Amino acid sequence: MKKTIAIIITAVFAFFGTANAQQKIGHINSLEILQSMPEFKTMNSDIDKQKQSYQKALEGMYADYEKKQKDLQALSNDKSTPDPIIESKIQELQDLQKRIQDFESKVNDDLQKLQQEKLKPINDKYLKAVKEVALANNYSYVLDVVSGAVAYYPETADDVTDLVLKKLNITKAVAPAGGATQPGGNK
Repeated sequence: MKKTIAIIITAVFAFFGTANAQQKIGHINSLEILQSMPEFKTMNSDIDKQKQSYQKALEGMYADYEKKQKDLQALSNDKSTPDPIIESKIQELQDLQKRIQDFESKVNDDLQKLQQEKLKPINDKYLKAVKEVALANNYSYVLDVVSGAVAYYPETADDVTDLVLKKLNITKAVAPAGGATQPGGNK
């Protein structure tokens, strides 16, 4: 699907490129570039270390859960165990299960946040390099074959957004505060 989008975009640019022979289109493999960056490798290593730390804590919680589950089974099999004790152990087991689920959710959120924090400067460096290469080599557009997005485009030239809005009799929406990123990763 992504490759189809990239092919369609390339075809559109090729069609319009015949009208304006000055436009030069290039393509990149963002995944190959990012995975080759030392910063990306360091980021993955840091995230893996954090995952391992969380995994050890989770393993301890799972072991505790299994022990409590076996204890509950033994108490349940013993007919002399009063019901309030069994109910208390069931509640204890359910509470531990909830804590494990909450911890797993927090771990996933923390790992995702860590990845986003570490990936932003790497992505910024990557986009800056793409822009510099595009400008230095007179590329009008650089397409990313992995995502199907446009990795670089001239920010002011050939923008027909206002013309399309006018054609649709729509007034331009006010951009949200904080500066939203432009489609295709270019900013």
